[in-house]
Amino acid sequence: MIYNIYTKKEIKERPQRKKVTLESYVIGKNAPTVIICPGGAYKFVSDSNEGKPFAEKLNAEGYNAFVLFYSVGSGNGRFPYPLLDVARAMQFVKSKADELNINADEINLMGSSAGGHLCAFFASQYKRFEKEYNGESYSLKPKSLVLCYPVITMGELTHKVSRKIFLGAFSGKTEREKASVELNITSDYPPTFMWHNKDDTSVPAENSIMLHEALDKTNIQNEIHLYENGGHGIGLAKGADAEGWIEKAIAFLDKNNGKLPSELI
Repeated sequence: MIYNIYTKKEIKERPQRKKVTLESYVIGKNAPTVIICPGGAYKFVSDSNEGKPFAEKLNAEGYNAFVLFYSVGSGNGRFPYPLLDVARAMQFVKSKADELNINADEINLMGSSAGGHLCAFFASQYKRFEKEYNGESYSLKPKSLVLCYPVITMGELTHKVSRKIFLGAFSGKTEREKASVELNITSDYPPTFMWHNKDDTSVPAENSIMLHEALDKTNIQNEIHLYENGGHGIGLAKGADAEGWIEKAIAFLDKNNGKLPSELI
């Protein structure tokens, strides 16, 4: 099922919101949930590679999943629109927890490349987006994060196309620092799993390394896996050095979502 997460009134106010949707992969069972933000340099949403395959794998391991088609493209992918979409997606899912038989207290985020930046940055900014939704207030702190070859910094080692779309063509040092995840880590940051290929020439592995070091300095639980070869945008990484990363990520999710061995599917 595909959900429009903005109301007709909100879409009328900003027509681009009509394209912001959540694709549902729900198994129910009062299980935890992962909202997936595929990559695409904030230009497009790479669902076929980093959305549906992840969701199906998560389902097989006992997780509910949703793929978020967030705001992308020139102007539309600009801060803060994608962040507002993540906030609304979390509000929407939490508001439907009883109807869908999911655990509203265990909502995780998974993102790849620019989608990894979106999830990681949102986790540092979520309190700014906690507003009343349909008469209810929800915590928007993710239970944990899974980041696949994420864009982390908006500095020298960033993915320049992602930065240009997210911050605009003429962003300055102040804007870039405010949107660099590694510079915005606090003790409130959620547990984080990340992986990267060392030969990634699109988004250098230093992005994940910088985040790992920042999380360590703040004593935030995190796990990093670096692989020798594979490049960028390889999704489940079948046949590559990183094959099996998703099993490691699910083990991390299990630990942080209180899943017992008997609950695993």
